[in-house]
Amino acid sequence: MMKHFIKHSVVFAIGVFLLVFIGLILPNNNPVRTVDYSLVAKHNLLKQIKQPKIVLTGGSNVIFGFNSRILQDNLNYPVVNHAIHAGYGLKYIVEDLLQYVNKGDVIILSPEYSHFIDNNFYGKEPLLFSLTVKPSNLKLISLKQFASISEFIPQFSFDRIKSFIYNNVKNSKQNINSGKNYTEFSINKFGDHYTHWDDKGVDLKFYNFNGEVNVEVIEFLNAINDQIENKGARLIISYPSLCKSTYEKNKKTIIEIENKLKKYGNFKILDTPQDHVYADEVFYDTSYHLTGDGVIVRSKKLVGELKKELQ
Repeated sequence: MMKHFIKHSVVFAIGVFLLVFIGLILPNNNPVRTVDYSLVAKHNLLKQIKQPKIVLTGGSNVIFGFNSRILQDNLNYPVVNHAIHAGYGLKYIVEDLLQYVNKGDVIILSPEYSHFIDNNFYGKEPLLFSLTVKPSNLKLISLKQFASISEFIPQFSFDRIKSFIYNNVKNSKQNINSGKNYTEFSINKFGDHYTHWDDKGVDLKFYNFNGEVNVEVIEFLNAINDQIENKGARLIISYPSLCKSTYEKNKKTIIEIENKLKKYGNFKILDTPQDHVYADEVFYDTSYHLTGDGVIVRSKKLVGELKKELQ
């Protein structure tokens, strides 16, 4: 009886494993793919530009936070917006970019505040999306990162199977109305998300930054700063854009993050959290995503800050 049970359990486990594996390797046959797929275009941009450049990176506060043309026209550097999603985790975001950093580059990193809380810098479910876009980045994933995303793998895989079947049987001539935003086509030639710039804000989401500030993240950034300097490039930290309501709710935690960055960080910090707190009215759909008007304000402010640094 026990042998029977063990045999069936093993067969079941193998079946589940194979099903999950199939879901992970299936191609994305959705005609409108997510913004994660813009990573390929961003990598191509980084490879194509041979001269020193400014690279903006971080989470969605960056991809939704800048008009890179303003920076390029005023600073006389080519500009690439490398950012996509904070849920990739700060470790993955930075190490993905590090592969493309060259001598003379200036890296402007704006982490989300959540990256400094608990173990969020290892990433969550969105990291799985990025790895399906670029499987070769599996080499960047540590055991701690894998542990952080492992709970999401089965559901992620089954969702991909369902999506694949749905898109396969659906009439290919039928338009899929997935909206103009958050797709690989909503990115301009610099890597900025731009299709929302003329839209008004909708259903603004506010955040609570609950948890313990993790000094390990700052130690990680110190090590990354050393690697970037060894490449002959520069790392500069700039605080993320944040709506005033979320800032006021989380002021104590944000100040703690700021103080620990000053105390333990061995890298250049360009500004303060307060410098990039803006009125709720210039945010699009979350506490980090600026509207077109907000993007212009933040971009011009960064130009003013960087002009002093790049002289």
